[in-house]
Amino acid sequence: MKTLLKNCRPVTGGNVLELSDVLTENGKILAVNPAGMLYGDNSLDLQGNYIAPGFIDLHCHGAGGYEFIDADEDSFRKICRIHAQHGARVLYPTISATDFETIVRCLETAERVMGDCDLEIPGIHLEGPYLAPEMCGAQDPYYIKAPDAREYEPVLERFGHIIARWTYAPERDDGSFLRAMAEHGVTPSMGHSAAEYSHVLGALEGGCRLITHMYSCMSTITRHGGFRRLGIIESAYLLDDLYAEAIADGCHIPAELLRLLVKIKGTDRVCLITDAIRYAGMSASENLAGGTERIPYVIEDGVAKLSDRSAFAGSIATADVLLKRTVEAGIPLADTVRMLTQTPAQAMGLKTKGCIAPGYDAQFTVFNAELNVRDLSEFGEI
Repeated sequence: MKTLLKNCRPVTGGNVLELSDVLTENGKILAVNPAGMLYGDNSLDLQGNYIAPGFIDLHCHGAGGYEFIDADEDSFRKICRIHAQHGARVLYPTISATDFETIVRCLETAERVMGDCDLEIPGIHLEGPYLAPEMCGAQDPYYIKAPDAREYEPVLERFGHIIARWTYAPERDDGSFLRAMAEHGVTPSMGHSAAEYSHVLGALEGGCRLITHMYSCMSTITRHGGFRRLGIIESAYLLDDLYAEAIADGCHIPAELLRLLVKIKGTDRVCLITDAIRYAGMSASENLAGGTERIPYVIEDGVAKLSDRSAFAGSIATADVLLKRTVEAGIPLADTVRMLTQTPAQAMGLKTKGCIAPGYDAQFTVFNAELNVRDLSEFGEI
């Protein structure tokens, strides 16, 4: 059956189109034409609201009081449901640094339920434990270590088909871990790292093209005998092929810094992420204590902070928050949507996502002029 989404304003490819109709069939987009020129077996009048490709969140730990690291099937589904309600259509569940027994339990849980959630899950993102201790941030230093083939090889052999991405510190790897990820089709990402330019360049040449949460827990310029050396931040700006995540919750990266990142890297290399922890999507999430005995944190000012207030410990944002905060930062709506859709799709090799055009997936996020996400069911039965 062909479904027509009529009287909508597509936001795609860095542009906001005039009032249009979008025709879909069997989960694919058939055509996009000016309003009134297409016909379908079933139609929904979107009443002039914006329609974007489904928002893609590359980095998300939890919501609603749950985290994926809990390794609980019901929690897994509830997290996905909450983020779907806030505009995410594709999500990469993220597991923080922990012991490998827990990692395996999380991956086993994901294997059972990731095909039965309210949004699409292309794979899991492991954030650690192969990180730099001095850049641990809210990651538990107890678990942080150098890559160990005795650990990662069995995990890649068993779960390589669902591990989409693995964040690591390239300066701690002799190249073996990077090669192992490549052999199993896992996207490597640099993060929680004290790497210098030589490490970043080596990782890039080995196939690593993604930076985990730019500016959070990563190196900048250092001196050696008086001579300056670039860190990850400067390397990301210098090396055009690198994609950079941005936690655009209005807290982790202030508006002017977000504009600088976008100005230098461009909208085709910046991916907006939530990095959401368990308190995302909750109506009353201020002045809450959380974390673990070793890494306690508090929720205040719309963000998670380490209990000593020395640094942030993750966001409580959802995809609609990223949309609003980025536009509020002075970045045009079309550019913002591109960094929530097309750019993350390209970064992860999702060839049929991120655009509203014939042949792409009929996977949409609808929102109004106030940038509030609306469900398609509000406009009729699909």
